[in-house]
Amino acid sequence: MKKEEEFIIVLIREAGKEDHGEMLKSSKEVATSLQGMLERLTPLSTTCCIYRVPQKLRKVNMEAYTPRVVSIGPLHHRKRHLVAMEEHKLRYLQNFLSKSSKTLEECVEIISREEKRARDCYMERINMSSKEFVEMILVDGCFIIEVILGFWNRRTGKPDDRIFNKPWLIFDVRRDMTLLENQLPFFLLLTLYSLLEVMAVPRHQNDYYSFLLLSVKFFKYYSQMPEARSCEETIKIAKKASSTDKEIKHFVELLIVCQQPSSLTRPPKPSDFKFMIPTATQLHEAGVRFELGSKNERLLDIDYRRSGVLKIPKLKLEDRSESLFRNLIAFEQCHDRKGHYITDYIFLMDQLINTTKDVDVLVHKGIIDNWLGDNVAVTNLFNKLLINTVSGSDFYFADITKGLNEYCDSPWNRWKAGLRHDYFCSPWRGASTIAAVILLLLTLIQTIFSGMSVK
Repeated sequence: MKKEEEFIIVLIREAGKEDHGEMLKSSKEVATSLQGMLERLTPLSTTCCIYRVPQKLRKVNMEAYTPRVVSIGPLHHRKRHLVAMEEHKLRYLQNFLSKSSKTLEECVEIISREEKRARDCYMERINMSSKEFVEMILVDGCFIIEVILGFWNRRTGKPDDRIFNKPWLIFDVRRDMTLLENQLPFFLLLTLYSLLEVMAVPRHQNDYYSFLLLSVKFFKYYSQMPEARSCEETIKIAKKASSTDKEIKHFVELLIVCQQPSSLTRPPKPSDFKFMIPTATQLHEAGVRFELGSKNERLLDIDYRRSGVLKIPKLKLEDRSESLFRNLIAFEQCHDRKGHYITDYIFLMDQLINTTKDVDVLVHKGIIDNWLGDNVAVTNLFNKLLINTVSGSDFYFADITKGLNEYCDSPWNRWKAGLRHDYFCSPWRGASTIAAVILLLLTLIQTIFSGMSVK
């Protein structure tokens, strides 16, 4: 019996050694695999500026971030529903080469030299060969330039042009060019633009300002940008971009820069700052007067005067507005910029608009030009745009919200608002109130004179 027990103990020890050996072997394999993965890691780019929209934003409205007719860049390349545009891209490449000072081979060489810099502009690794990537960049870049030049010279365009002779197509193409996931680096477009011999507009002091002017003109009516009437005004836009982020990264950032307020200086946030403000209806009832900003003011040039006047530039809301705002906000959420101006603007408007009555106030004052159909659509738009977003700590409109809250908290202003609401809310109510006051005064005077006559 004793020998059997000893034999069993030996077997257990041997099995333990085998298990331990297997464990060591397995650990070595895991370590080797992980080491290989670590060695294959590439350094993260510090210049990335084109992002895939975070899932938490995308799931709120997927269509707003998805191209309809054309893919630009690698993130939607070769998607099935966008393949039909690839032939049009090649025709536009052919048009570009007919105006270029370089041959096709020379253009490929020029883009190849910028491949590493271009790849670094995308947040995620692009799983395309060098040949595929350069080909895509060249074709897509030339397509964009030809679309912008075609818009500038649309009266002299070719009769067989499938984009400009089909009105719906150019609108969808332009819309797709404003999507965050559908961008090419601006420096690549500028590189290609500089290869053209026949220019659509006279050259300025450099190609950067010339192409910038064309781009602003192209997007002006789509995004309600202020009119850029000259190269000088465009240079101001470029310098504004330079002061904030060195250079324009792509079209999405260009749209944000063009809407930035005239003054980028952010007032210091007060210690008792409150994000929340009354709605437009509540402010109106409290005596705040809404006024329409001037035509040439940028969207974010909102001004508040201590006398209780809130001045807001006109905002035209159309079907395309949601997609535009969502992509501008997505870029601000992903990219480390000095200010989240569009996010702050939408946050302020969301505070003002809570019900259709609030929309009525802003529509009546001409601040909102509603092309969405009804005021419910406007309310839903502003109440949903910032779902799953993060607001920055340096809220640009902090001084405006502070001023509005102080105005509404003033006892004198509350008393005036109550008087206006109770006795002067309509012309008939106001006339009745005035008549009652006059009648009261006459009665009082009559009583006084009656008393005097008795004496």
